[in-house]
Amino acid sequence: MKKYIMILCAILIVSMLTACDSNIGKDDLGYNNKEKLNIDLVVTSIQFNGVLYPLQNGKVKEPDNVDIDIKETDYNQGELFTLASKKPTIGILSNINVGKAYLKGEEYKVLAPYYREIVGPNNMTMGQVATLKNSDIESPRDLEGKTVGIQGAADGSTIAFMTALRKAYQVDLDKVNFEVVDSNMAPILLQEGKLDATMLDSDYILTDDFSNTYKTVIDFNKEMYKRYGTVPPASFFVVKKDFYDQNPNAYDSVIDYFTDAYKWYQDNAEEVSRMESEADGSSYELTLLKSQYEQRAGKVTEQDVAAYNDFYKTAKLRGVISDVPDLNKIFIR
Repeated sequence: MKKYIMILCAILIVSMLTACDSNIGKDDLGYNNKEKLNIDLVVTSIQFNGVLYPLQNGKVKEPDNVDIDIKETDYNQGELFTLASKKPTIGILSNINVGKAYLKGEEYKVLAPYYREIVGPNNMTMGQVATLKNSDIESPRDLEGKTVGIQGAADGSTIAFMTALRKAYQVDLDKVNFEVVDSNMAPILLQEGKLDATMLDSDYILTDDFSNTYKTVIDFNKEMYKRYGTVPPASFFVVKKDFYDQNPNAYDSVIDYFTDAYKWYQDNAEEVSRMESEADGSSYELTLLKSQYEQRAGKVTEQDVAAYNDFYKTAKLRGVISDVPDLNKIFIR
């Protein structure tokens, strides 16, 4: 009898040791964190992008714990793929669509900003609303009762513009006639008198024609910076929360990977801008200048979260989203 008991005890001990050994390197969900994680990175365009160009061309070393496969598609397909994917996928969502997805029950973790406009060398940003030089509009408050061209009713830049009007100048948004116009048509409609003021394409703002023909009514991104200490990002690298929770260390290493890639781009901006201008026939000087008005990768900050609180409140007021999302559940800070 004692012999059988000793055998049984030995079996139990071996079983316990085997179970412990099998759990080494696994998280609470059973994911083996020692294995390399395969991740699809779905983007709309690589070309000379400040993060994606260095990644695609091997300018920075990929983390040892991930294997990233870059997939290029158009904007709509890219967002749909990110929303529907059943495997680890990093995609790009606009600030508005991140909020909408959360409210629909599709929770995402924001890994890093994809695109953020910043205050550039001329102490301005690309987020501007302008009017003709001879216009009687002198202040953002003068936009009440006027027709103003916007890029889209649910566009992130439009909501940022409206947030600056509402918070910095106490403009009654219901008293402004916002009209969605194509960015290429905006200058023409302004010249024809069909618009009193309009948002203009960022490429156009840096040209001599802009300063000779127009005056700025509001630099809304600069107003956001003055109020919150940041220009909140327009779009983000995101991953579904369930995937992030399975292996946070892998995704955190991806954040560092993106940051290193953008650092390489900043160090080589002149070279990349020259290649880009030669490829599309644009001005090298203008291409390089544009790169100094944007920022990519990095982290979402406390200031960003504060700015987004008002941003999403504006979006709710305008009927773009149904509620203000829980920002602490979306952003990694």
